Amino acid sequence: MIDEVQEPPPREAPEKVALALAFCTTLLEKLGASVTVEVRESPEAIAVALTAREGNEVELTSALVEAVQTLVNRVANPRTEGRKWVNLEVGGFAGQGEPAVQAMAERLAETVKRTGRAVAIAPISARERRQIHLALVPVAGVSTRSDGEGIFRQLVVLPDPSKQGPTRD
Repeated sequence: MIDEVQEPPPREAPEKVALALAFCTTLLEKLGASVTVEVRESPEAIAVALTAREGNEVELTSALVEAVQTLVNRVANPRTEGRKWVNLEVGGFAGQGEPAVQAMAERLAETVKRTGRAVAIAPISARERRQIHLALVPVAGVSTRSDGEGIFRQLVVLPDPSKQGPTRD
């Protein structure tokens, strides 16, 4: 299945923020986790910070966090239009994301602009894929889309001469 070119998420989505907070809080309580759940919305995404409280006995492993993140995104974004990604972080809010992934996004954009050809990358995590989509939204001359399903989903960076705007330097 091929998705259309990614459109920027809505700047504000208070209903998605409320759904994300309620879902994460309820699910983690039912799992027996003693955590504080905080939510922040930016124009690009919804960040959910999980901080273990004293006496928490549920380990917040990467597998658990990725699973909760997948579920909360299904709850907050039941339809493809108007999607606003929900990112879970353990121990507080993260900065701009993984610097290596940001650098990869910049290299991909430069390669596509230089060659004029689309570039598909091997399947990566949903979090990294989304970070690249968001990093390339303001970049003139390129667009992104995701192709495939499940673990075979890949990110494609495409030349888009119609996309105007400031480039990232």
